[in-house]
Amino acid sequence: MTGSEHDGLRGSGAKPLEERDPRRVGPVRLLGRLGAGGMGRVYLGVYEGQYVAVKQVLPSLNDEDGVFLRRFGHELDNLARLPADSTAPLLVSDRTEGPAGPPWFATAYVPGITLGDARQLCGGTLPPSTLWPLLREAAEGLAAVHELGMVHRDLKPSNVMLTADGATLIDFGVARAADQTELTHAGMVIGTPAYMAPEQASGHPGRELTGAVDVFALGSVLACAATGSPPFGDESGPAVLYRIVHETPELGDLAEVDAELADVVRSCLAKRPEDRPTAAELLRLAEAKGPFTPPLWPEPVADAVAERAEFTR
Repeated sequence: MTGSEHDGLRGSGAKPLEERDPRRVGPVRLLGRLGAGGMGRVYLGVYEGQYVAVKQVLPSLNDEDGVFLRRFGHELDNLARLPADSTAPLLVSDRTEGPAGPPWFATAYVPGITLGDARQLCGGTLPPSTLWPLLREAAEGLAAVHELGMVHRDLKPSNVMLTADGATLIDFGVARAADQTELTHAGMVIGTPAYMAPEQASGHPGRELTGAVDVFALGSVLACAATGSPPFGDESGPAVLYRIVHETPELGDLAEVDAELADVVRSCLAKRPEDRPTAAELLRLAEAKGPFTPPLWPEPVADAVAERAEFTR
């Protein structure tokens, strides 16, 4: 990539494409790489004159009998049903795997930074004044999802985008589609262990999961934002799964910082799904602490978010 092309990514959060990266995915021209994970790679692209985030699913997720692709298509249908203010809207997709490459989908590019990146900008934790607005924004997104009978299943700091207007939940669909295939029977962990609910961590394939798993994950996300680490540790092995199922959460000094919020987080982290509040109940609790006026986020985060917003202008 030339210097001028590299400058063209300034403020976007994307890195230059590597030699092995495609230059196009379907009708989308790729500009840079936004990230990668266990489910696939995410690119910054342009589609019909607007910036988009393109997620290309790893070929290893597809099973021989095509169950994953069918589930994946179903989840994209669900994603298309979500209100635009609860997630980045789906714009275009290819649900097949063939000579053109693995399946992919493109959503609107969200001009913001992840909660994980925001924590780093703030030295590892967010200021206490931002925690209730964060709860309100995340609970509002989850409430809209749960109202449609859907579940995110992989809520974590990297899937919460902080923007100038609030927060947007991203990365729906792939985790749920994979969770309902033979991949789970083959021992592949679907989701992020540190933010799993006990009913996910206990590893019972085929168990019906509800919005309560997202509420548990939200409790872990809030604890991480407040204290600097998830309440059961941030490892990826069986030890953290054991603690999630059997031990009490570690909330550091959150009770001293904000006793009411600490109680809310503990309620989210109840072992039994039926003992947790709903996302709608959390939204009402958080709204009662408002009104919250911009800027919602601390100065380093607000500056980074403004840079992303400037890129899209």
